[in-house]
Amino acid sequence: MAKEITGVSASGTLYSRLRNSAGLWWNGTSFEAYSALNYANYDLPLTEEGNSGHYTADFPSAIVTAGTYQYVVHRQAGASPAEGDTIVNTGSIDWTGTNAVTVTAATGAMTGSEWRDYLLRCGFKRTDKDSELYEATTDAIQEMRRRFMFDEAEVESTTTDTISVLGDFKITLESDFGLLLGVMLEDDDTGTPLTIVPKWQFDQLYPSINVESDRGYPKHACVYAGSIYIGPIPDSTSYVYRKSYSRRAGVITSATSGVPFTNIMRDVLADNVLGRLYKALEEYDKATLHRQAFEDGFFLSTRRERVNSGSHCFTVSPFLG
Repeated sequence: MAKEITGVSASGTLYSRLRNSAGLWWNGTSFEAYSALNYANYDLPLTEEGNSGHYTADFPSAIVTAGTYQYVVHRQAGASPAEGDTIVNTGSIDWTGTNAVTVTAATGAMTGSEWRDYLLRCGFKRTDKDSELYEATTDAIQEMRRRFMFDEAEVESTTTDTISVLGDFKITLESDFGLLLGVMLEDDDTGTPLTIVPKWQFDQLYPSINVESDRGYPKHACVYAGSIYIGPIPDSTSYVYRKSYSRRAGVITSATSGVPFTNIMRDVLADNVLGRLYKALEEYDKATLHRQAFEDGFFLSTRRERVNSGSHCFTVSPFLG
């Protein structure tokens, strides 16, 4: 299985509960209306990966009905699961009846194999270069997302994180994390955005964060070494942190169910990929033509995105490759 259910916490005992779209809870064999007396039957244990603080569990294979399911991860306080156990994670899973649906681009995006056929129709006739084609596509998508966070790459995480141990100040990043767009601190039904700073500035603001126990109301966040650092050290474990971030595309293959950008920007992506492929084949005239076409198309696309988002002043840095 793919370990679809995840949670992050200091080492301890974690379990999850699973609910369907009708609001019924999984009891190990079927879904039922919530009952406090049956709470222990809703327990889906999670297993820690080493001592990483990252916990996982398989989605129950006995559930064969397709749909969207919500899960809640708890940190167990006593000898057995009980109402009142602290929530450390929440999430949702789109289930086909046999496996989780992979996060894809917007509706209308091409599959990996359809994208390969499209590039062949665009004039790339080398049917012996499929591996290179998919590698170039993966690199092109990553470049486009690094340079500009298009709307199709943005997602507000359905996962809310907490820091369950006083003195801790790190939150583990999601597996599909690309670029942090914002962190909202949810406290007593209010939301306060944290100021995102680079690591060097975070170190200047909190030079002794790893050796002191001084705590306060969170103000800043930065991304470093697979975690989000919160400063100052939070003075409460009741804070909830909601992240907005751009997704990483992952590796594109023939089996990819939705290739990013192919729903509304496939011509721009195609020029990027073809420029890379022809450069690798040392056909530099074709590579230059496609690269310039990509830069022109990319500029227009980013301008459109800026207008759509209400920001009319923009700069697009040219690719240096």
